Amino acid sequence: MNQGQVNTSNETEFDSLLAESISKSKLKEGSIIQGVVLEIEDEAIIVDIGAKVEGRISKREFAFQKNKNEISIGDKIDVYLDKIENHNGECVLSRSKAKSKEIWGEIEKSFEAGELVEGIITGKVKGGLSCEIGVTAFLPGSQIDTRPIRDISHLINVPQKFKILKMDLKRNNIVVSRRAVLEEMHKEVREERFLQLKLGDTVEGKIKAITDYGAFVDLGGYDSLLHSSDITYKRIAHPSEVLKIDQQVKVKIIKVDPDKNRVSVGMKQLEDDPWNRVKDKFSVGDKVKGICTNVTDYGVFIEIDNGVEGLCHKDMLTWSQKLNSKPGNLYARSQSVECQILEIDHEKRRLSLGIKQLLPNPWHKFNEMNPIGKILTSKITNIKDGVMFCNLDEEIDGAVFSKDLSWDSDPKEEIKKYKVGDEIKVKIISNDNEKVALSIKEVDGNPFDEIKSKNKGDIVTCNVIETGDFGLKVKVGETGPSVIIKKSELAQRKSDARPDRWAKNDKLDAIITSIDLTNYKISLSIRVMEEQIEREAMEKYGSKDSGASLGAILGKALGRDKKE
Repeated sequence: MNQGQVNTSNETEFDSLLAESISKSKLKEGSIIQGVVLEIEDEAIIVDIGAKVEGRISKREFAFQKNKNEISIGDKIDVYLDKIENHNGECVLSRSKAKSKEIWGEIEKSFEAGELVEGIITGKVKGGLSCEIGVTAFLPGSQIDTRPIRDISHLINVPQKFKILKMDLKRNNIVVSRRAVLEEMHKEVREERFLQLKLGDTVEGKIKAITDYGAFVDLGGYDSLLHSSDITYKRIAHPSEVLKIDQQVKVKIIKVDPDKNRVSVGMKQLEDDPWNRVKDKFSVGDKVKGICTNVTDYGVFIEIDNGVEGLCHKDMLTWSQKLNSKPGNLYARSQSVECQILEIDHEKRRLSLGIKQLLPNPWHKFNEMNPIGKILTSKITNIKDGVMFCNLDEEIDGAVFSKDLSWDSDPKEEIKKYKVGDEIKVKIISNDNEKVALSIKEVDGNPFDEIKSKNKGDIVTCNVIETGDFGLKVKVGETGPSVIIKKSELAQRKSDARPDRWAKNDKLDAIITSIDLTNYKISLSIRVMEEQIEREAMEKYGSKDSGASLGAILGKALGRDKKE
């Protein structure tokens, strides 16, 4: 090749590159231009936008075009020029951006009309999934399904419908929901199935979920509740004892609520009611054998026949007061026991059972050996809430209430003098209903015995024990109870109502204004006694209207009393 031919070849190549450069310079990034489809690959479409400038567009951007026509080689299409050349030397094009204005308008119409849009899930993003519905949309994690799912691989690149929840054109943001579509589909199926379910029908179902309170049964597109109390007539601690997920079951429709579109089903309703046998098989007083089905803080449930159980209350377990508050210390589930039927309530379907009734009653022997009034020596085993508990024998305890500690002292202060382990003398004052009441203050006798023949209005002689601003503290008779006579009750005239008129060991008379021998209470008054004496004197010896003074009348009355 000569020098002339080389120059001509270089010039031609230069002209071609110059033309291509000029052509490229006319292309502006961010503009919409027309291109020609050159090649269709598995994942992308190659488009020529002139001057040998080619770009790749993901095939996904063509999947949801409205006309649904297949793209062919040679087709002219509008594309968005994102970049003339990236770091790989490739032209970056977008079909979706070119069509975005048109597509946004169409999507907006679907949004306003409440219509569903078609699309595919393309992959995971923060907080959810990315979708293509003609433009890129966001599918939040909470809107993927009606229940949480971990594996979403089966949803990727699968054409499906979405509901648009929110659109923001300025931010180029669309939020969609797959869950709303599924719920709508389920709702239609549920409504149709609900209309087919009738009260009393027996239907087949599958256990879908198990909870603490029962199970949910799929009746063919409709979920119904099988409450734990309707699974079996037997007592069960948890539905999982008799049911498992995906188990096929036969159930009876026992409740239909059209207002809430709810259906409740039962399994035990398909069995014979065991309580129908109770009337003919059991009677009050029968001794029966059973199995402990449940142990609670308040007692033990015992099954005495298939599906028939009763409650043995904790008070009916044992005669021992130390153990009957803790049923779990005595019995366990599945344990065999013998018991007696105490009560049958057919209407409420309840059985009351007793175990201790079949055991010797230690109370009979104790009461026989220890009648009311007997004095015993015992040890304090516990002090709680103003009550001291004392052990009387291996199975029986007695209680001393704080009011029974002393005749005179404050009960709250008196009980502080005692502690657990102290040995004390006590007197039995009652033993009703298998409870023994004890008294410390009555060990040395009951001072109220001295006034048990007295009544309200009787005058008694007292000995002064103590004087003070409160009034007088006196003892009725020589061995009677101690009583406080309030200052206001010391005299008829206020000037005479002075406690210092009396000294310790002085004797005085007072009238009984109230007396309660049952609760050991008595009230005294000197004032009321004086008022009564005055009233009687006025009625017997004269009145103020006769001209005689009250002093003269009382003197006359007292003088006559002395002569008499």
